[in-house]
Amino acid sequence: SSFPSSSLPPPPHTNAMTNKPFLLLIIALSSLSFSSTALYQASSVAFTSTHRHNLNRRHQRSLRHHFTLAFVKNNESTTKKTTMLTTTKQATSSDMSDAEAYNEMMSAAVDLKDVYVRNGYVAATRSVRDIDSNSRRSFLYSIPLSTTLQQKEASEPFIIPPAELPTKIKARIPSPSGFKLAILVEETIPAPDGSESKRFVFEIWTNYGHSLSNRIVLPKEKHGKVCTDFEWFGGISWSPDESALVYNAEIPTPKTTSFFDSAQSADKSIAGGQYTLGVGKSEDWGEKYTSTAMLALFCVNVDTGNIGIVDNVPGSSLRKDTTSTDGGYVLGQAIFSPCGKSVVYTGWDAGEGGEMPRRLGAIYCFQRPCKIYSSPVSGLLNQLAKSDNESSEVAKDEPFICITPNDRLSRSPRFSKAAEDTAKLAYLCNTKGFDTHGGCMALRVVDWSMIKGEIVHISQKTLVDVVSLPGERGDTVQVAGLHFPGLFLNQLPEDCFSSDLNHIVATSEWGSVNKIIAISLKDGSVTPINFDLLGTNNNADSSQRFLCFAEDGGAIVAQSEVHRPTVLGYLQPSFLQNGNDIAQSRLLAKLPPISATSHSSMYLRNSVDTGMGYSYRIFNVQPTHGVVKVPVGGVLLLPDNCEDEKLPIIVVPHGGPHTAMPTSFERAGASYGFLCKHGRYAILHVNFRGSTGFGQAALESLAGTAGSQDVLDVVAATRHVIEMGLVDPERVGVCGGSHGGFLAGHLIGQHPELFKVASMRNPCMNIASMVTATDIPDWCYVETLGPGKYNWSDYRTPTKEELGVMWDKSPIAHLDNVKAPTLIGLGMMDKRVPPSQGLEYFHAVRAKNVPAKLLVYEDCDHAIDRIKSEADFWINTKQWFDEHL
Repeated sequence: SSFPSSSLPPPPHTNAMTNKPFLLLIIALSSLSFSSTALYQASSVAFTSTHRHNLNRRHQRSLRHHFTLAFVKNNESTTKKTTMLTTTKQATSSDMSDAEAYNEMMSAAVDLKDVYVRNGYVAATRSVRDIDSNSRRSFLYSIPLSTTLQQKEASEPFIIPPAELPTKIKARIPSPSGFKLAILVEETIPAPDGSESKRFVFEIWTNYGHSLSNRIVLPKEKHGKVCTDFEWFGGISWSPDESALVYNAEIPTPKTTSFFDSAQSADKSIAGGQYTLGVGKSEDWGEKYTSTAMLALFCVNVDTGNIGIVDNVPGSSLRKDTTSTDGGYVLGQAIFSPCGKSVVYTGWDAGEGGEMPRRLGAIYCFQRPCKIYSSPVSGLLNQLAKSDNESSEVAKDEPFICITPNDRLSRSPRFSKAAEDTAKLAYLCNTKGFDTHGGCMALRVVDWSMIKGEIVHISQKTLVDVVSLPGERGDTVQVAGLHFPGLFLNQLPEDCFSSDLNHIVATSEWGSVNKIIAISLKDGSVTPINFDLLGTNNNADSSQRFLCFAEDGGAIVAQSEVHRPTVLGYLQPSFLQNGNDIAQSRLLAKLPPISATSHSSMYLRNSVDTGMGYSYRIFNVQPTHGVVKVPVGGVLLLPDNCEDEKLPIIVVPHGGPHTAMPTSFERAGASYGFLCKHGRYAILHVNFRGSTGFGQAALESLAGTAGSQDVLDVVAATRHVIEMGLVDPERVGVCGGSHGGFLAGHLIGQHPELFKVASMRNPCMNIASMVTATDIPDWCYVETLGPGKYNWSDYRTPTKEELGVMWDKSPIAHLDNVKAPTLIGLGMMDKRVPPSQGLEYFHAVRAKNVPAKLLVYEDCDHAIDRIKSEADFWINTKQWFDEHL
């Protein structure tokens, strides 16, 4: 009874209850007086005698592992053996279906956003997968900071059970004092004819969130959809006096009619403009931004409900043209200045600035030209504060000012609190910019005059400059075997200034980990913040994230490891004075699993303490090839109790390519943890040169060498793990998406003797046929031809010679060598890597009589992140490796 039949599946096309060798195994299981050796032999004989030829190697290895764990000593008592059997069942999850095992991992994931502290409580929103409804659900946690409420001496922190947030709630923005809370709601309005329409509403809650004081319907004639993409374009900010909000939204598209509409002249609609790009059809920002074209800034008074556009901005002259959405600037990341006289924001060139003749994909592309601007808004705010918005004329606000005119890239403006007559404005910038999709940023600060409502120009100071090679600043501290590599972050935290105005605190990629750092406002020195919320003594390898400051000057932080889901913690206010010593910290919350599907079972448990059934280690490999000799990072996952096994290994080069795989559960674990624990595969994540977090020189060394340097980096890391003696060199697979799929194709083509099986997700396989169909043609030029080869000011198609180089550096060029069984998953709405790329490769591989399988997800884009499709892909991937590896 300790081994239910589901835990030991019979070979294909057999009946366990009528098969004599399988019955022999069951008899052996029920007779626990057998020695462990005898039972192991009985099981081996039973399966070898008639069925070994029907079992692939994965079935055999699973059985051997199961019995090796269950019977560790010949002289143990029957009771001890029974206990070990039961424990083994839970530890290895061998009796779980693929669906149950996948649910276990996904249910443990902790995706946190909108974390802030008000009135002694930490508010955090957790997003979880719901496979059954093919959607994500959001839960709001309220966690007390008080040590009394936290039950300091208790074994587990006390947290209030979460409340589910309705899907119509798109944002929750607390005011600086916490007295007011703005909630952005997207409502569905039914019409008499049965149709439905959408509208946005700001709900203004007062009395610390207890009283709904105002509902402000945002009229469609003012603007379109409010931008809630707070990872990049979006931003909603309170004014210092808490009377107004600034936000960004789509400008209204021109009115259009058919040529055959008799009423076309009545409302000055544009006849025949429905299908014209820039009129009825907006030019979007590519993958994930298909409904984003032109964003403008708006202010709303939370008492009167009056709304007005911020008109003194770059591109405003074009915005007055109601017949087109071409050109101009996209405006976002807006915040009020501490004096309340101006809004400061980021403006992206959308055609008017001369570097965007064709709008390119924006998501994960952090080199799109942008600058920081300020616009005075006192006149606008005074007008909106009047109950009768049209009652009197208001003096026009002064023109906008470009704060960063000399920087090709500048974004993420953040203000400190005011000290006497000045505050500080911090932002990320890169004066030269870079052609790659990611790169190292500098951190700059400038004083802000509270009296004039503008920057003090002579006060501008670069705290941290771009770092070419780790250690070149003279830093002595190392993290993950690497000196400080520079700042690799997309945005600064909203609340990043310490209360004493001596430091900026942020999270940056540092090699293969995410690390919280403190940056001195005095001299720009960078200090990693060390702490351990779980007492595992693994502070150096875990990924940690700064979320916000607490009201007492302490910090709210998150900590995660590859095999441990995220937990929330608190750092004492003294953490900024600790230097490199371990900061005093307190665990605030372990967030238990929330089941992702009806496949939930007793297996769901909080595995923060024990881990999720596998361990990990990180390492660096010094490459011998290439010009820039910066280490290649590796993160290796190993299933528990694997000491006596030669594991098959799945190598995972990340996508991007200018991103990195950190040691966090939500990134490097979860899906890959499912393969590691339930499939018993070693998993190797490779941060090849070109990854973020290893210095700008290493990152840019990939440009022009894609398909060669990155391929050799992955091979070097793989051979390094093989030399450790932990894995079977004859059973090496590769799994990757996007650029990771590009590398998977290269690896099975250039090194077919090493990589025996592949699983790919929206892979780029033929750059020559991709370059004119993707939303990122710049990637095709830069990664194959090198930096400076894409003309940002003049869009053109590639030459015959350039197409030849692109083809030579594509996986398709090595197709003749491919013999690895290949699984390909495609999102048919992908604008980044067109589905034709994977289709082309699938048909070519299948025509060679190489085993191939194609997964088609009609409603998915590049990420294949629709919940059911994501689950389907990963379970298919696991079963593909089970069959062929």
